[in-house]
Formats: sequence, C-alpha cells, structure tokens
Amino acid sequence: MTIGLTKILATIGPASDSPEMLRKLFNSGVEACRLNFSHGSHEEHAIRIARIREVSSSLGIPISIVMDLCGPKVRTENLSYTLTKDEIWTLVPGAGRPGKFEIGVSHPSLHTLVPKGGRILLDDGKFEMVVQSVLPNGLQCQVRDSGILKPRKAVNTPGIDNGLEILSAKDRADIEFAVDKGIDWVAVSFVRNGQDMRRVRDFLATKQWNAPLIAKIETPLAIANLEDIVHESDGVMVARGDLGIECPIEDIPVLQKRIIRLAQSHGKLSIVATQMLESMIENPRPTRAEVTDVANAVFEGSHVVMLSGETASGKFPLETVQMMRRTLNHAEQDREPMPYRRPEGIGEAGEILWSALSLQAHIKAVCVVVICESQTDVSMAASFGGRAPVIAVCRTNAMLRRSNLYYGIQPMLVQGQGHSSEFIARAADQMKNLNIVQAGDQLIFVYHGLSAIKLIRIPG
Repeated sequence: MTIGLTKILATIGPASDSPEMLRKLFNSGVEACRLNFSHGSHEEHAIRIARIREVSSSLGIPISIVMDLCGPKVRTENLSYTLTKDEIWTLVPGAGRPGKFEIGVSHPSLHTLVPKGGRILLDDGKFEMVVQSVLPNGLQCQVRDSGILKPRKAVNTPGIDNGLEILSAKDRADIEFAVDKGIDWVAVSFVRNGQDMRRVRDFLATKQWNAPLIAKIETPLAIANLEDIVHESDGVMVARGDLGIECPIEDIPVLQKRIIRLAQSHGKLSIVATQMLESMIENPRPTRAEVTDVANAVFEGSHVVMLSGETASGKFPLETVQMMRRTLNHAEQDREPMPYRRPEGIGEAGEILWSALSLQAHIKAVCVVVICESQTDVSMAASFGGRAPVIAVCRTNAMLRRSNLYYGIQPMLVQGQGHSSEFIARAADQMKNLNIVQAGDQLIFVYHGLSAIKLIRIPG
C-alpha cells in the first residue's frame, strides 16, 4: 500500500487549466489546486473549478481546491511606468499621471502612514523608493532602481501596517462566489493577528459556510502575533514572497522553521510556498538549490509544498510537478522520524489516536483507519507526522477533498452513518476492492470521535 505523504498544491493558470494538462498533473502527483483570486474573473475561475472537478471525478482522485484571497494588499493602478534611478515620483491615491511623474495606488491614505525617510517597495521588491517628503495628498519619493513598472503591482511598506480591513469588498464577493462553487479551503492574505482570522470566520458563518482557513504569514505583524494566529486557524502558509519583502530576507529560513514547528505543536496544517522551483518557469530543469529547498521543507515537517508561477504560467508545468514529486519521494525516504510530541490540548481523543498509531508499529498492522466525523479528526491524525499510514474514511465529498491536503493522509469516501460493525466491515471491503489492502492484512480502526479502537483482519 502506497500513501502520499507531503502533498503538492499547484496554482492553476493559463499554462495548466486545460483538461488535458490537469489530467497529467493529477496523475503526476498534484493533490490540490490553488486559485489566485488576485487575478481573473469569476467567470474564469468558474470554468477552472468545473474542469478540476470533472477531471478529478473521471480519475477518481479527490482534488482539493484552495482559494487564495487578495486581502488588504495595496497595488499600483492599471498603467505601466518607466522608472529611472534617482528620479522623483509621487505616489497618489487613485489615478496617476505618468507625464507628471505621478503613480496611482489603491490605498486612499497611504501618505498618512509612511513618514519621511520611509521605504516603499513596488512589484515584489523589484523597485525601492524612499520618501523624500509627505504631501497633503501623496508621497514624494526618490527611485532607487530603474526599469519598467508594470500594471497592478504590489506596494509594500515594510514594518508599517496599511490599516486596511482584512476582508475587502472584493474578498467578500469572492467568498460568496466560493460558497456557491463549493471550494474546499480559504487562504487569508496579509493576516496580522488572531482577530483577523476570527473576523473572516465570522463572515463565513454569516454565509453558513464552515470552510477551513489557512492564514498566510507575510508580515512582521503576523510573526509578532504568530501564536494567536495559529490558534485561530486550521492551517498556516509560509508565504515567502511578501514575507521576504517585509522582513530581512536572511530571516526567512529561521522564520520558516519556527512557523512549521508551531503549526506542528498545535496540530495544524502547514504549507511552504513561493519560488520553490522558480527557475522551471523558463527552464526544463531546476537548480540544485531549489531541489534542496523542496527537500528541506520535507525535513522540517511541512504538510504541503506549493507551486505558483511554475504551474500557473510557466513553460514546463508538468515537468515541474514531476520533479517536485520525485524530490519529495526521495526526501521522505530519508526524513528523520518526527519527535512526535503530542500537540497541545489533544485530550483523551488524541491520546487514543496516539495509542492506535503506536500499536500499528507494534503489531505490524498495515495501516490505521480513522472514521472522520470532523475536520479535527483528520488534522489530529496528520499532526503526528506520518507516524503510521493513515486512511481517513470520509462520509462526504467535501470532507474527502479537504482531507487530501493533509500530510500522510489517504482519504476514502464511504457512504453511511454510525460506527456499526457492518459499516466498518463495508469500509474494509471497499479498501480491499480499491487494492489499498489485501487479504490477511490487519487494520486498526479508530472511530466514534477518536474514542474507540477496533482491530480487524481482512478475510481471505
């Protein structure tokens, strides 16, 4: 029996959204698809969702869909600008005037937040500006880098909270769209504290939607409030793009380890993202450093590794996924066993699951089968870091897809309610029919909200 451990989350875009390419990516090891709602219309996303679901169903592979909200991100307007080092440009709210050396930004009052001498980074740090003077309706800045600033690029103010609401009007509309389309996970951008996550969850509750939430860690404020954020989230993403702009870049390796370890201690999902195989956007092979980076995410205990431009717009999306899967497989073979510290506050249910996973190694059972009643059940099983192969028996397609994002979890749909011997036997028969187990294999079932254990042997 082979169970995928570290999962691949691939961003879907023009390079990867055809049914043919999706089929190849899913067969090569993609377990989840990211849709970036900073770009594209609802109509475009609806087409991609339908294609993902159709291909997933035809292959019998439960693909999870993650929506990535735009969040309170400041951007330049929809114009290009040619910038030259040492020029003086003014950042103004709304529309800019290139002929007057004015760049329009989406923030209505950025000039009230950044002081003289403050740094402003554009286009993910490609352009740096230093504020020379604060005007009544703008920031007069000296340009430090030459080049062409393309439309709708990010505006970062390192160390300064832009003060925007965690959910913009666009984010709220995108969430309403996601509810209708049955998206599986929601990634929340530019989270600053636990209260931000509570506000998002409260908004989802008004839509009667309980999708699990991933907090993207991207700013020094998020690092300062990391414990509270992890507590209020179902998972965290080490979003190294903006994090590497907002924080000194040499801090990123240390912060990555810290975020993953904290997620582990709380039994939460963790994702490492940004530039994992960046060179494969243009080249058919990665650099040695990139392969090492992917492997290190495994060694650190991340549940998921994410591809961005590599699969969304790159020239080699399939080759990128194949390379990542090979790298993950090799790293997992050499991964040191996790210390398996019990996550905080697991209670009696967690202790019983811990016992089942320990028993699996002792009696050489093929796997542990967890009958999942909630998201907590599957996240608890995954939090022990691949201590034993785990099959997550899910009763709904939504739970099936959500469960597929967790490290070391192989989800399986079994219809029906209760925890009767008949239901357990039916689940075992289904596993045999799917060639997950064979006659004579011994299985450990954990059920009734992780409060009971049962041993069974597959009949000949």
